[in-house]
Amino acid sequence: MDNKIIELEHILLELKNRKPAQHMRHFIDQYYCYEHNLITKGGKANWGKIFWSGYTSMNANLLDKKNKSLVVKEHVIPLNIIVSFLSKIPIKELSIEKVKEILDSLLIYATITKEEDKLISKLGLGRKMTIEYETIEELKANAFDRYKQANIVLVRND
Repeated sequence: MDNKIIELEHILLELKNRKPAQHMRHFIDQYYCYEHNLITKGGKANWGKIFWSGYTSMNANLLDKKNKSLVVKEHVIPLNIIVSFLSKIPIKELSIEKVKEILDSLLIYATITKEEDKLISKLGLGRKMTIEYETIEELKANAFDRYKQANIVLVRND
C-alpha cells in the first residue's frame, strides 16, 4: 500500500475518533513528505527535506542551506487551524479523499529565520491567523497574511 494513503488513513482514524491527538502533526508531516517525494533513499519520509522546499523567506535564502540551526520550517497556515478544519468534517462525510483535498489545499510549508519566527510569535500569530476564516476557500486565499503582517517576504521554491 502507498505510504501517503497509510498516513491519510491514520489521520482519518484520529478524526473518526474525534480525538485528534499529538500524533496528528506526525501523520500530516509524513503525508506531505510522501505526497511531495521528500523521502530518503530507503523510501522513508524525510522531514529534513521540507526545509527550503515550498516557500522560503528572502532572509532565509541568504543563509547557508546546510545550516538548519538558523531557520525553522513551519506550516504557513498553523497546523492547529488545519486540524480544526479537518475536525469540522461531519463523520458521515469523512473519507480519505476529503482529508486529502483539505490537506492539499491548506498544507503549505515555509522556511524562515529564527528571528522571523520570533517576530511572528511576538505579533501573537504563532498559532493563529490574522483573522478567523470561516471557509477553506477564504483561508487558502489569505494563507500568507501572517507573513504580510510581519513584513516577511516569501518566495516560492520550484
